[in-house]
Amino acid sequence: MKLNKSYVIGVITLLMSSTAAAQTITPPFTLKIANSTINHELPSGSAMVINQGQLIVAGDDSPWLFNLNSNFNITHKSQIAPFRVNQQNRINHKTKPDFESMTQLNYQGKSYYFVWGSGSKKQLREQAFLISTDGKSTEKLSLASLYTELHKLAGFTAKQKINIEGLASNNQQTFIFNRGNEGKNAIFSINTNELMAYLMGHSHRLNSTKVYQIQLPSINGVQACFSGADFWQDNNSIIFTASVEGNNQSSINDGEIQGSFVGVLPLSLLNGKQIDLTPYTQLMQHDGRALLTKAESIAVATQTKQQAKGYIVSDNDNGTSQFFSFTLKQ
Repeated sequence: MKLNKSYVIGVITLLMSSTAAAQTITPPFTLKIANSTINHELPSGSAMVINQGQLIVAGDDSPWLFNLNSNFNITHKSQIAPFRVNQQNRINHKTKPDFESMTQLNYQGKSYYFVWGSGSKKQLREQAFLISTDGKSTEKLSLASLYTELHKLAGFTAKQKINIEGLASNNQQTFIFNRGNEGKNAIFSINTNELMAYLMGHSHRLNSTKVYQIQLPSINGVQACFSGADFWQDNNSIIFTASVEGNNQSSINDGEIQGSFVGVLPLSLLNGKQIDLTPYTQLMQHDGRALLTKAESIAVATQTKQQAKGYIVSDNDNGTSQFFSFTLKQ
């Protein structure tokens, strides 16, 4: 497929030399990135799942949940909540709920999209929406108490922040990925039934919670930070994205985009408090050249034990969303 102009602009050769030293270990998988497409009607794509062949996408400054087909065209949209939008059909930066992560899960016999605010601002970004996949119900839930608990369990200082940017669920556990730009790269695992009981107010305990401090590769001396995740069920692994922008020191003010990584986390690795995932990541490239893109979420469409195919969405901070296809083989 012919790549469009925006895609070509997003490829820079100089980035290769700055990242080569950081990526010295060959990861245990091959990664192919293809089919770059810009969607100008979907702002700031940041969270994504796949359901029955449709991409379900949320933007961090949009009040809508979008359905897209495999050509990345919008086929339907539904309102998450009645947030006020500006002339660009986006929620203003100061008031945006910052929907950065989403997973699809079954709860009490029903299927839901679970969309989370990042938590990078108190109250405003500490809300989640449990949306039935049939579109018949939406429930707003507070994440404030959960984020306070995760902040404490991770050992963050008063100056460090929770900034949740990835969710992945299997039948038993939910994995929560914290972007380490004002805290630490960390993964929390919680029993899904326990998590839902806590968020619904039926329980005040999170006894199953485990915390893992994560090391990721760097670009130009700046460590990548988690940005998205999805569960690779047939491989008992999680596929994640991580990106570098500016110096990764702010969860509010974005910096210059420097590049992104895709990684595979076998659940068998989650057996220690500190885990180096550098050997399990690969820089996003096309034709051997690094892509200047801020990957925000990843979703698996088809899978076997040895291979996963799906899509990556990037938010390049200009009100549009960029989509890629990926193939990952072990």
